[in-house]
Amino acid sequence: MKVIQLYKNETKLIKRAQTNNREAQHVLYELHAPKMLSVCRYYIKDLQHAEEAMLNGFFKVFKNLKHFKSEGSFEGWIRRIMVRESISFLRQQKK
Repeated sequence: MKVIQLYKNETKLIKRAQTNNREAQHVLYELHAPKMLSVCRYYIKDLQHAEEAMLNGFFKVFKNLKHFKSEGSFEGWIRRIMVRESISFLRQQKK
C-alpha cells in the first residue's frame, strides 16, 4: 500500500499543483473534498447531484489554479467556486 505524504505547507503544495503535478492535485483534493461536499450539499440535497457539482467544481479549481494569487484563503477560494457551481447546477435543473 502506497502512503501519500501529507504536506505541512499548503502553499508549496499549491505551487506544485499549479505545474500540473497530479500527486499534488490529488492531495489537495483529498484535503478539501469532504468539506466542499458539505458546501455543495447545503445547496443540493441529493447526494449524487452534490457529488457531481463538487467534481465539476474541482475540475474548475485545477483548470484555473494558475489564477489563484495567494492573497486570501485557498479554502475560501475553492468554496466560492463550489458555491457558484452548485447554484449553476440548480439553474440548469430548472430549465
